[in-house]
Amino acid sequence: MAALSHSVNFTGAQGDLDSLLTRMQQRHYPETIPVLTSSWLKTVYGRGHRRGRWKELNENLKEVLSEQPLDLPCRDALSGLQTWIQQRCLIDGKMPGSSSSRPGPFRPNLEPEWLAPYIGRLLNEWLSAEVASLLVDESEFVIEPDAGIPMLAVGRALERLLIRERLSPETLEMFLQPELLSPRYVYPADAEMLRDVVLALLGRTWAPPSPVMPATVLGVVAGSSVGHGTEELRDASIVKRNGNEEIYASFSVQALDTLKGFPPRSASVIVTMDGRWWESQNLDSGQHHSIVYRPGGRLRIDYSAEHAKLVVPWPETRSCWSGDVHFRGPFEIFGREWHAASWEADAERTSLHLVFSRVMPVAAIHPSADAGFRRSHPASVDIAWAALGNALAISIAQKSPDAIEQLIRSDFIPLGRAIFRLTESMNKLRMPKREIIETQIRAVHYLQTGVSLVYGRIPWSILPDAVRATILHRCSDPALLDLLNQAFNGFPRALRPASRQNFESGDAGQPSSPSQTA
Repeated sequence: MAALSHSVNFTGAQGDLDSLLTRMQQRHYPETIPVLTSSWLKTVYGRGHRRGRWKELNENLKEVLSEQPLDLPCRDALSGLQTWIQQRCLIDGKMPGSSSSRPGPFRPNLEPEWLAPYIGRLLNEWLSAEVASLLVDESEFVIEPDAGIPMLAVGRALERLLIRERLSPETLEMFLQPELLSPRYVYPADAEMLRDVVLALLGRTWAPPSPVMPATVLGVVAGSSVGHGTEELRDASIVKRNGNEEIYASFSVQALDTLKGFPPRSASVIVTMDGRWWESQNLDSGQHHSIVYRPGGRLRIDYSAEHAKLVVPWPETRSCWSGDVHFRGPFEIFGREWHAASWEADAERTSLHLVFSRVMPVAAIHPSADAGFRRSHPASVDIAWAALGNALAISIAQKSPDAIEQLIRSDFIPLGRAIFRLTESMNKLRMPKREIIETQIRAVHYLQTGVSLVYGRIPWSILPDAVRATILHRCSDPALLDLLNQAFNGFPRALRPASRQNFESGDAGQPSSPSQTA
């Protein structure tokens, strides 16, 4: 999209439109602009503007469409937006009411170390299943032959997933951290759409530019001793010289001798977070020894065939390469594993045709991911635990387990009895012996395992505040704290034994497959 010729406003209808135009300018993948426009419109519509504001926005759109240089994706999106405003708000007169933020309860905030694997699974596993379900259930998305998946369907699926996951505003804020993502784990086009949906859920129209770094290695010529690992790119930086961008990736002095005489244009290819691939051009052995990379094109996943495909440049040219090829291991890029299908060589370079093999295991993104990383549970789980919490509060107030005995879910009754007995012990003026307390906590822990496969661990929040305070005051023994942490989800982190500090408080024991959580 060409640069806008008018100054950017920050207020009113013009300010909202300027935010959309600026984000269109910053777009790396123009094919995702429909998701940007839809998310932006939901945010503006949710503010409950009156007819005058929509009329002003319509006039501003008319001016932009008639006077500004726009590429086809932007022009189509803005024209569709203007048509919608004219029909919905100016002709039909259907004025929206102001919508409040998403109601809670929200799941506990994700720990920072779990954000990367969580987003990886969200975009690479759950999203594809949600899109498939959406396309089967709804008829509004028309799939043209050889056109691939409609981008609006992807945006809708992302919104449904994030709402269903009950992510807190604080967690959504963390999704916007620029250093969180890597092109090794996330397809940049998906990251752009995720950003759009997150900003809409947070009620924002403005957004800072998407990051270009970090970078990840795509391919290295056999025998090269640098440029083939993440360490070389960890401190890589972008420099602008004479209007052109270059990436400088440092390497050790020990590797300099190995690289002397090496063909400068064929050492390695890297990919940045904006989807561009960069080819090594030369070695800079000045004050800091660096490989200098210059940008090429942008990588795009082709979803139009039965299996996703990806064409990538290869940093080595051989005129005899053609047809089927074989490699010992898969390529890992964009959160997926790919196998090579064929080579293609022309006068400029050799390209490698990759075909999707499988999603990268979450353990590859986070080495200890299997220790407790799970997807959020469905709403029925909250309903079940809320019923037990209500019955428990009544039983404690009445000093009788009758309310627990009347629970509809009979499998919760033995667990409710055990929790009730524990709370009774804690409320006695004279503290029972440690052995008795341990036995009661073990009973709670044992009985919760019978429901944990479906319902997860017991939410710490279902206990009345006074009971929680009493338990925390009277149970200081590390062994008892460990048992409580194993039984209760959301047990205070500061009180957990050191061996349990890295356990994910909100996930263990919850169902993780799409069929269980959809």
